[in-house]
Amino acid sequence: MMVQELKLFPLQTAVIEALHHAFVSGYKNILIQAPCGFGKTELATAILKTVRQNYKRGAFAMDRIALVNQASERFDRYGLDHGIMQAQNPRADRNNPIQIVSLATLKDAPLDVNLLVIDECHVLPTSLKKRLTQRRGERGCFTIGLTATPFTKGLGKYFDHVINAATTNQLIAEKRLVPFRVFAASEPDMTGAEVSNTGEWVEREVESRSLPIIGDVIQGYKQHGQDKKFIAFASSVAHAEELQRQFMMAGVICGLYTYRQTDDEQVAAVAEFRKPDSYIRGLISIESLTRGFDVPDIEVLIMARPLRKALAIHIQMLGRVLRCSESTGKHEAIVLDHSGNCMRFWTDVQHFFENGIDELDDGKPKEAKVPPKKAEKKPVKCPACFHVHDAAPTCPSCGAAYEKSAVIEQVAGVLKEVKGKKSAPSVDDKKEFYSGLRFVAESKGWSLGWASHKFKDKFGDWPDTEMKATPAAEPSKKVRGWLTSRKIAEKARAARA
Repeated sequence: MMVQELKLFPLQTAVIEALHHAFVSGYKNILIQAPCGFGKTELATAILKTVRQNYKRGAFAMDRIALVNQASERFDRYGLDHGIMQAQNPRADRNNPIQIVSLATLKDAPLDVNLLVIDECHVLPTSLKKRLTQRRGERGCFTIGLTATPFTKGLGKYFDHVINAATTNQLIAEKRLVPFRVFAASEPDMTGAEVSNTGEWVEREVESRSLPIIGDVIQGYKQHGQDKKFIAFASSVAHAEELQRQFMMAGVICGLYTYRQTDDEQVAAVAEFRKPDSYIRGLISIESLTRGFDVPDIEVLIMARPLRKALAIHIQMLGRVLRCSESTGKHEAIVLDHSGNCMRFWTDVQHFFENGIDELDDGKPKEAKVPPKKAEKKPVKCPACFHVHDAAPTCPSCGAAYEKSAVIEQVAGVLKEVKGKKSAPSVDDKKEFYSGLRFVAESKGWSLGWASHKFKDKFGDWPDTEMKATPAAEPSKKVRGWLTSRKIAEKARAARA
C-alpha cells in the first residue's frame, strides 16, 4: 500500500492544540466530542504518530473487530507502524510501541502505555472504568476518549475535561458532511408497550409491532431510495431476517450483519458492501453497525428500530449516512423513518447538531429544575410526501401549502395541541384560487369542469356563478403548492393500490 501524507484540516489542528493545552493544565483523562465525519481516526493517527516520535508508547482501543481492522488499514495508509493485540492476529507484536486493541482483549491484558486513546468512549465496560480511574493517579499516563455522542450517565466521573471539536451543522456548512432529508410514513404503534429496566421497549414488543409494516418499508425504499445503497436498522434478528427476505423478493439484494453471522461472514459482507459497484444494495443490522461503521457512499438510512429514550443510538444511526462521497457525487442523504424516532427526538437532535455539548454527566443526582415556559418548535410531517421538517408554511420537499389549523408546541415539558381558530376563507381567497385553477385548465386545454372539481376538493363546495366569472390569472405559489401536493398524494395512493 502506498503511504499517504496525513493532512489535518483546521478544525482538527485546533483540537490537537486544545488537547495540548488541557494536558498542560493538569487534566489526565480528556474526552473529545466530534461528530461523525470529523475524522476521529485521522485525529487518533496524528496523535499517536507524535507519541511514537517522542519514543513513548500508545494504544488505540475499540469495541468491534470490524473497527480494529478498519483502524489498522487507516494506520497503514498514513505510515503508522503498529501491532494488533488480538488473539491469532498476524499483526500481533507486543513489542511495537503503538498498539490497536479491542476492548475484549483489553479487559484482561496488561497495557503499559503512556497514552490510551479510546474510540466510541461513551460505551465503557466496567473493567475499563476501573482502569481509567487508576490511570488518573499514575505518573505519565494520559487518556483520550473519542465519541460523537457523549450522553452516557456518569461519563464525567471518568473524564476530567471535554473538548467540543465541532458541531454537525458546522461540518455540513463546511461540506464535510451532507445535509439530510427525513421521510416518515408508517411506523409501529408503541402505545402501551412494555418497558425494560433500561428505559427502552422490550425487544419482543418492538419486534411484534414492527413486522406488520415491513411491506411499507420496502415500498418506501422503492419510492425514495431508488436503488441507492442503504443501511437499515431492525428491532431484532428475526425482524432483520424478515426485512432481508422481503427485500430479496422485491429484487433488492441485501446482506445481514447480526450475531448470527460468523466473524468471517461479517468481514466478507462489509468488504463486498464497501465496493463502489457492490451487488449488495443494502446491509441490515440491529446495533452492531451504529458505531464507527464508515462506508461514505451509503445514501439511504432506513430506521426500522423504534427507540424510546436512546438519543445516542439515534444520532449514531444518523451518522452512518451523513458522510460525503466524492467518488459518487453524493450531495444529500435520505432518511426513511419507520420507527417514529425522528419525530420523537427532533428537538434534542436539532439542538445538539447546532450546539454540541459543553459538559459531561457526572452521575450525581441533579436537583429538579422547573423548565422555563418557553414554546418549543416541533417538527411537521407533510401529509402529501411525508417529509419531516421544521415548521414552515409549505413543505420544502414537494411545495405543499399547509392549512393553518393547528400548532403543536411544547410548554413546560407537557406536549399540548393548541388549536388555532380556523378562519373561513374569504371570497378573495377563493377567487385567487379559482383564477389560478382556471389558468391551469385553459393553458392545458382542459374543461373548466376540472377547475370546478379542484375548487370543491379544496373548499368543500362548488364555485357559484359569480366565482365562475372570475378571469384566469397566473397561479400563486399557494395554488401551485396545493396542486403539487395533490399530485404527490395521488401518486402515493396509486402506488399503494
